[in-house]
Amino acid sequence: MLSAIFRTVIVYITVIAALRLMGKRQLGELQPSELVTTLLVSNVASICIDEPDLPLLSSIVLIFLLTALEIFSSTLAYLNPAYARLLFGKPVTVIRNGEIVQSALPRLRITAGDLSEALRGKDIFSPTDVLWGVVEPNGHISTALKSKDHAPAPMLPLLVDDALYAENLAAWGLDEAWLDQTLAAKHLTRKQVLLFLYNGEDFLLVQKKTTRNGWSGKSAT
Repeated sequence: MLSAIFRTVIVYITVIAALRLMGKRQLGELQPSELVTTLLVSNVASICIDEPDLPLLSSIVLIFLLTALEIFSSTLAYLNPAYARLLFGKPVTVIRNGEIVQSALPRLRITAGDLSEALRGKDIFSPTDVLWGVVEPNGHISTALKSKDHAPAPMLPLLVDDALYAENLAAWGLDEAWLDQTLAAKHLTRKQVLLFLYNGEDFLLVQKKTTRNGWSGKSAT
């Protein structure tokens, strides 16, 4: 009995340490790779507790090996945006300027009913109120509502970590030539941009730097 209590306490402390090492995002919305790592860690911990004949050290080593793999993968994703998109996926637009993008629903394997339910969970009862709706890689839906009472429109991403949001460019009636011209005016290329947001009039441009600078201003169009 004392041995089982000791193993349980050690495994508990080890799993808590592993989750802390993997970062705060593990305690929030999990990406697919993070969910797999968390499930594997929990399974290894469960086996260690249920099978007292197994060496305790072996289970602890496996837990920290899984943790090291997740840290390596997330670090590589941070350094390489292309790998991040491959690992985590990319948000998929499901509503654009109040209209449902029907071609996106089969790709996501969701129905109009599923989409309506997700919108109601955000107190949105009609897609016509949504300027841009997107299903995130973690499966949740994010929305930007249309502006009211002459308020500025919400800013939508055009370029994030070298990932182009062509559908948002098209929503504003713009193209990649306009994007490249705007960046060239700031002496930047796409690979040098961390974040580029635009709302039809104003833009926010953040450059990739050790000390990151940002520009904001009116569109030239």
